[in-house]
Amino acid sequence: MPKQCPKCGYINPDDANYCSKCGYPLQYQPIISTNPPSTPSPTSPNPLQPDRLSTSFNILTKNLSIIFPPIIMLIIEVILLALFGAITAGISLISPVAFTVTALIFSIIIGIVDAIIFSITVHTTTYMARDAVMGAQLNLNNAFTNARNTLSRLYPIIAILIVLGILLGLSRSLGLGWIIMGLVGVLLYIVSAATILNRPMSLSETINWYSRAFGVDAGGAVVILIGSLLSLIPIVNIFAIPYTSILTYLMVRDIS
Repeated sequence: MPKQCPKCGYINPDDANYCSKCGYPLQYQPIISTNPPSTPSPTSPNPLQPDRLSTSFNILTKNLSIIFPPIIMLIIEVILLALFGAITAGISLISPVAFTVTALIFSIIIGIVDAIIFSITVHTTTYMARDAVMGAQLNLNNAFTNARNTLSRLYPIIAILIVLGILLGLSRSLGLGWIIMGLVGVLLYIVSAATILNRPMSLSETINWYSRAFGVDAGGAVVILIGSLLSLIPIVNIFAIPYTSILTYLMVRDIS
């Protein structure tokens, strides 16, 4: 039976899982009958409420090439750490003082570079998430080009991440720094998705949107936070970044 999108009204084939026009999930969206609808049981689930958590997982498993950006980020970070580690080890053989100063400088540099690379990776992955939701073929080069062209809209968030990266380079409070970076990461995911959807948000609008999201889909809002925290953990972030990008895109698209 053909399915009608409740978001835009487009009529889709009966085997469609997402609207061909706007990408809205259609798992429970048949064409609306002209007969009066029966009154649902109080315990029945709302058929118009999409399960974004499962939808995001299904989209991820069907579009595994979306993990390429975080893999590239991981490779770059490993190379930089190995390079800086080798330089620092060499300097330690010359002077303990020079070693301490160099290690501190490199920690700050790594914090700055990580913040920039992380931001670019999330934005690129979110572009690929959009294509995956729409059922389009994923193209890493196109996603990266689009991310680079619109990265300026993320500068306020990136600036905050850079400052935090510098502070983490000077601090030993890794646990607290991880939590703070994760909270700011939530804003990064939201602003990235809003930018791609041509609904740019300021920092205050982003925070307000996230507050509203708890009232509409508390589970999704919590998972975005968890995903943002996991996005900072090497290896785990290979899947955490794509999943969080897809989920955030779906939520920003659906929740005004």
